[in-house]
Amino acid sequence: MRVLVTGANGFAGRHLMEELLRAGYAPYAFDQVPVEGMPRDRSFTGDLRHPDDLHTLIRAVKPDACVHLGGIAFVPAGWTDPQRVFSVNLIGSINLLEALRKESPQTRTLLVSSAEIYGREPGDSPFTEDTPPAPANPYAASKLGADLTALLYAKRYDMPVMTARPANHIGPGQSESFVAASFARQLAHIALQKSPPVMRVGNLDCQRDFTDVRDIACAYRLIIENGHPGMAYNISSEIPVSIRAILEQLCQAANVDPAIEVDPDRWRPADAMPHLSARRLRDHTGWTPRIALAQTLQDIYQDTIQQLAGEK
Repeated sequence: MRVLVTGANGFAGRHLMEELLRAGYAPYAFDQVPVEGMPRDRSFTGDLRHPDDLHTLIRAVKPDACVHLGGIAFVPAGWTDPQRVFSVNLIGSINLLEALRKESPQTRTLLVSSAEIYGREPGDSPFTEDTPPAPANPYAASKLGADLTALLYAKRYDMPVMTARPANHIGPGQSESFVAASFARQLAHIALQKSPPVMRVGNLDCQRDFTDVRDIACAYRLIIENGHPGMAYNISSEIPVSIRAILEQLCQAANVDPAIEVDPDRWRPADAMPHLSARRLRDHTGWTPRIALAQTLQDIYQDTIQQLAGEK
């Protein structure tokens, strides 16, 4: 099966490409720059904001399936550059859906949205895919628009389109703009005696649902294989964890006991994202998380140590 992955150079994209290869599929990559190590006839470049790039892409690949990961994934960017976030996340997604509709309407397509569409007010019970969305920032609004549009295409044009709404995912190779990777790099510097034993942190009392990116990639593959067209799927470990617990486990992985210093620039009010139910995903695909949080954090730390060694 030929599987096209947009945003293949991104954090989740790289792990999904590996997941598809392990499953015996032929992955094809699309991003703004070529994917390192990919054969030239399987790596395509272009811009989601340019419809012609996408029509050319779909005609060339003729994908059996497509996982749309391309977009801006940094939530604060919705406030600092909302025009760009909407043009890439929403209009770019529409451009891809139109290219698929006109060039390859039979392609099984998974548009990856975000759990951010549900907002930031926890409910009395886990949120299902039928919970009314309540985006709390422009990034979430851009993702909600793309999510609902994709489901409309499935209904209007009878296209095999689905959406995924993943909670926070972490793992090796994530950008330092995200909390676990930021903590791991600071701790690695301390362990290697490159920095004094002081951690600069924000609010450690916030809670998030963290799922290993490799489990997320497996979920994407399983939805492409077994998901029901026209349906949305939450992806969640269903286990909320505090940022403090993430820091404590990373300190154990690094075997250091640093002082903690609150950085005003990193401080955010304490909050807890809604808990998501992943029951539909389990029922339709058999997915379940395989990688324990402690293993994920150990892998993040070891990957960071290796990166620092390579920077010498």
